[in-house]
Amino acid sequence: MVAVTLEKSALRSEKSALRPDRNGLRNDNALRGRSARFGPYQVSHIQHPAMRLESDGDNFGHPWRAVRMTFVLDGELKLQMGTHSEVVGPRCAALTVGWQPVKMETTGARVLEVDIAVERTQMNGFLKCDDLVVWPPETALPSATCAALRELLMQPGANDTVRNETTRVVDQLLTAVVTCRPEPEMTHECVIVDREHILEYVRAHHTNQELSPIRIANHFGISTRTLHRLFEGDTQTICGYLAEARINSALTQLRDRNMADATLEQIAELSGYGSALALRRAVLSATGKTPSEVRAETFVAVPVVPVADVAVADVPVADATRAA
Repeated sequence: MVAVTLEKSALRSEKSALRPDRNGLRNDNALRGRSARFGPYQVSHIQHPAMRLESDGDNFGHPWRAVRMTFVLDGELKLQMGTHSEVVGPRCAALTVGWQPVKMETTGARVLEVDIAVERTQMNGFLKCDDLVVWPPETALPSATCAALRELLMQPGANDTVRNETTRVVDQLLTAVVTCRPEPEMTHECVIVDREHILEYVRAHHTNQELSPIRIANHFGISTRTLHRLFEGDTQTICGYLAEARINSALTQLRDRNMADATLEQIAELSGYGSALALRRAVLSATGKTPSEVRAETFVAVPVVPVADVAVADVPVADATRAA
């Protein structure tokens, strides 16, 4: 009888551990050490028992749009968003978004967890991606940030002045981590990419001001290291080809009579430069002349000589008399 009771009790505990509660991935079985709020950042030290949890995109139970930064101190977490899954161990960090379903499984782990009200922070523009992001253990910045956050969690601030300063520090630390995200690891580096195809893509999309080696590599499903290696034997890098495409486009438009009324700001936008100042610098570097000087050379007035005057000037008088 006692054995049956214990067995039923164990089954109830297991079901409880596997059942997501109303707070998404926040489970009552997680033994929280300390928790503190620093403005838009909720920082918590958590001991997870063995469990499997799943959130349904409810922003981890918060009433605001949330992302979660998880720093693993001990143990391992298996995280999954969509078809992307990662095992995150000690000295690793992971970023998950609360508006997408997230699965988490562990046999036990101690973590530092930061829930971020993303729309109240300056990092909002950097968190447009809905994919799982993981920082490997050799990445120094997340480990240093985790250590600093643990210290701040122990002493969150006794008054408003100290608390505000601490919030500023937390914001700087986490913004630095998020804006220095690791490049995604490509599992299929055997993808065959034609070098000329990449150049065609650059020439076709050079007007995009955000086009960069990272974006080009992501488009073709390769790492930036592989991208740069494809051009190692060339006289210029992929960045050089991108700059060449933009300056050629700019010079063509500056010399086009149909674009004579276009402003430098308009030409800068059509050529992939962020501003007229960037356009001026690029043109001056490439030609030694300003955009206005390039235009002046192209549109210089050509004197028109009357046809009759040319005939009289070129025909000798005697010949003209015989002709008459």
